[in-house]
Amino acid sequence: MDKKLIDYREHDKNFWYEELEEWVPKRIYDCHIHMLKNDLIDDSSEHKNLFPDADLEGLKGWHNTVFPNREVNNLFLGRPALGTRINEYNDFMYQQINGNPLTRAHRLTTPKDSLKDIESDIKNKGFQGLKVYRMYSVTGDMANCIIEDFLPHEQLELANELGLWVTLHMSREDGCGDEKNLKDLEEFTTKRYPNIKWILAHIARSFTYRPIEIGINTLKNLPNIWYDLSAVTDIRPYITLFNNENHKRIFYGTDAVESVSFHGAYSAFGHAHQQVETDNIASLKFSHTTNRPLICLYEQLIALKQASIICEIDSEQLEDIFWRNAVREFNVHWN
Repeated sequence: MDKKLIDYREHDKNFWYEELEEWVPKRIYDCHIHMLKNDLIDDSSEHKNLFPDADLEGLKGWHNTVFPNREVNNLFLGRPALGTRINEYNDFMYQQINGNPLTRAHRLTTPKDSLKDIESDIKNKGFQGLKVYRMYSVTGDMANCIIEDFLPHEQLELANELGLWVTLHMSREDGCGDEKNLKDLEEFTTKRYPNIKWILAHIARSFTYRPIEIGINTLKNLPNIWYDLSAVTDIRPYITLFNNENHKRIFYGTDAVESVSFHGAYSAFGHAHQQVETDNIASLKFSHTTNRPLICLYEQLIALKQASIICEIDSEQLEDIFWRNAVREFNVHWN
């Protein structure tokens, strides 16, 4: 593995064996992980060379480092980055995983992509769904766009016709707690596009308690809704999800690599959240302790562990969340 993919420190390793080794299941299906190849991003893009390349071998090495003694398989999601040559990137991802029956992938898809290209990739390259992202909103406003701004209706119609999965990172201030987002998901799942299966990334984009607290009573009653747990480090959204949802609709995911390899967390500040990288805060001295900040991934896992204890999620349910739900829903024969 390229060491640029993670700065794994002694206290990270110690924390794994103290807190996580006996708790994390022996199998993991990572339902939110990205490949990156900077050569496929235009030179003019601000996103080129922002993070190191991450191919299949690199990601295997990353998983072996952060999940020692575990078997890991993946749902790979196309990685959004401005200036990405979309067709070339999807070809790259396909070539990396072609022939692996335990792997699944969602095609990186923007509003500019033709229906012909999308359908061809689904039928000929084995993609099971679409990875869409608010960065590609036709409005140019990734903070306040609605779903159809980055997943237009003609693409929704094709996804419905083909019975595809869609991994969705919602926009707008309250994510899944936003009235428009909830109204659209209700219309899409119950009326217009009943054959699409939705994975709402980051606990339906709930990095604080508020979005899922507002949205759960609607979402839990909608068909074809699943959630991934990727990158969320606040315990409160987990508690709300576990106390209200069917655990069979929950997938584990990391949001690897760059989004969870830093030391720090996605910290909640009231209704706001922010990625806080502790290495960039000079005033942090920790003179009171020899302990030091962890990689974000372990902050996610300890929040998940604590919430599962509070909500009395048993070991069989944890196995479902970490891998069995994905294997069942994606028709993976993992013997």
